[in-house]
Amino acid sequence: MSGFPSTFISILVMILCASCGMYIKYPTQKPNTPWRIITYNDSIEFAQHKKHHVIDSAYAHQSNNWYFPGNTSFKYPARNLAAGTNELSFTFYLSNGHKRKITERLFMVSDSIPIQVRIEDHIKVPHDEKAFTQGLLYWNKLLYESTGLRGESTLRIINPVNGQVLKKQALPDSVFSEGIALYDNALHSLTWKDSLLFKFDWDLIKLATQPYPKEGWGLTTIDNKLLASDGTDRLYYLHKNNYQVDSSFQVFNHLGPVYYLNELEYIHNRIWANVLGKDVIVIIDPATGQVVAEIDVAPCINRKANPQLGALNGIAYNEDQQTVYLTGKNWPFMLVWRPSFFVK
Repeated sequence: MSGFPSTFISILVMILCASCGMYIKYPTQKPNTPWRIITYNDSIEFAQHKKHHVIDSAYAHQSNNWYFPGNTSFKYPARNLAAGTNELSFTFYLSNGHKRKITERLFMVSDSIPIQVRIEDHIKVPHDEKAFTQGLLYWNKLLYESTGLRGESTLRIINPVNGQVLKKQALPDSVFSEGIALYDNALHSLTWKDSLLFKFDWDLIKLATQPYPKEGWGLTTIDNKLLASDGTDRLYYLHKNNYQVDSSFQVFNHLGPVYYLNELEYIHNRIWANVLGKDVIVIIDPATGQVVAEIDVAPCINRKANPQLGALNGIAYNEDQQTVYLTGKNWPFMLVWRPSFFVK
């Protein structure tokens, strides 16, 4: 073959492929991109170069599922994919007894741009600026807060009206405390890289110490299940007995996966998560992983006037008063906000 020009070989391969096989008709691949891009509510269309034969069946290797189109083409719903990069592999069995295999990479994004939500009327409540806030929740008309750093990690009970610290429980010097959540009438507290989860009662009396299999970031309760983040684009449902991962899903918007998901709170059937490194909270549909809205907190905190402010990292919801509490690492205040609407 060394005597043949490379262009001739390329043309020959294209002719052979066109005469014998299947291809992805939609979505098309844009120039200089390593994958095809498709949206959540779209479909991937597989077609034959020459429509001479019916596709009797199609086997999806990635999901071990069979499909029986009985047509000359086949559509595969994108909602079967995960957000981000997907490695697809299908084997098609044709009516002439032949089979054809296609392997392709697709990148699945949301089909809608998130709604941009503004924080309008809000007040500020004092907050201990020495608190390296990692998690926040509202329980029994009080705020509960976890603070981090080794040797400084604590759990606190706070008066939500004036920000006064009513009680403080130090955690072992060896751990770095992270997110907290209320589950089964107990406070569950994650640690960052210590592979531990603590359980406390309403008065910060420790009930148990459990092993935790992942890096701990944020934690919340959704439909009587614990949901955790680990700083990636995935959220994890935990088993109620051993806190192992039961299942997970990716979070994505119209541009692709959303990384650095941190503090979590479940509000009005949506997951609120701050994005570490940004003054942004994303609102996520837990059924799909799609980001349906974004809240820009930056205009409310004025980092130029407050250069000491650390990362946004505290979200709590008072259901009785329909108010949201927002704070962050070493913030001297909490924002108290009653949204004019919630994303449905």
